Amino acid sequence: MNLPNNLLGLLNILTFLISIPIVVVGVQMNRVSGAGECFELFRKPVLILGVLIMVMSIVGIIGACCRVSWVLWIYLFGGGTRLPGTELKEYKLSSYSDWLQNRVQGKSWDTVKNCLVVGDGCSEMPKNDTTLKEFNMKELNPVMSGCCKPLAECEFSYQSPAVWNKTKSASSNSDCKAWDNNPKVKCFDCDSCRAGILEQLLITWRKAHFFKFALIGFLSVIYSIGCCAFKDSRKKPDYWRQ
Repeated sequence: MNLPNNLLGLLNILTFLISIPIVVVGVQMNRVSGAGECFELFRKPVLILGVLIMVMSIVGIIGACCRVSWVLWIYLFGGGTRLPGTELKEYKLSSYSDWLQNRVQGKSWDTVKNCLVVGDGCSEMPKNDTTLKEFNMKELNPVMSGCCKPLAECEFSYQSPAVWNKTKSASSNSDCKAWDNNPKVKCFDCDSCRAGILEQLLITWRKAHFFKFALIGFLSVIYSIGCCAFKDSRKKPDYWRQ
């Protein structure tokens, strides 16, 4: 018996059961009319919360109880490789499941790439007067690391966080060939960028799970208090027994 898997499965079954009444309440709230603007504020968030918890719970149940390893891996893990002597991390697309890799290809990736270009995806990079030594000590998020700078193996010459010059000894890696200092190009067509996007999604996913389990704890406390209050209310006062 795999205790960690069983425990994770049990927790996810519990949160799935919790999500059902939340979804029901959200649906009912959306059906109510004429409730005013104040009530409108809570309608969609409640439904979205319930559906989100339900979907995450189902994924967790599949990964833990059915022992689908790649689902469990998506559910819990992720991360990049730290470059020696720096705070920088790099992410490889091959580290992610085939299913995830397929989500960042073709038209789907064209949409993401367009968002990076239009939304100036590299705007949060360090300032241009940052030295290479200072840059190496920066903790870039996965998107910045994967999409806004070339891979270390490219061995480009550093000029600024936004400008890297290609050298004769540059690697033949396709990501190195795809790099361009143009702010609308950068490494937006690189596999490292795709990996960075996936990693950022996994980070968001894990934060959502933390909230989910925090919600379990909160609801458990509320339920316990409610049970105690209910039991106390069932007890007759002493003067009733006289």
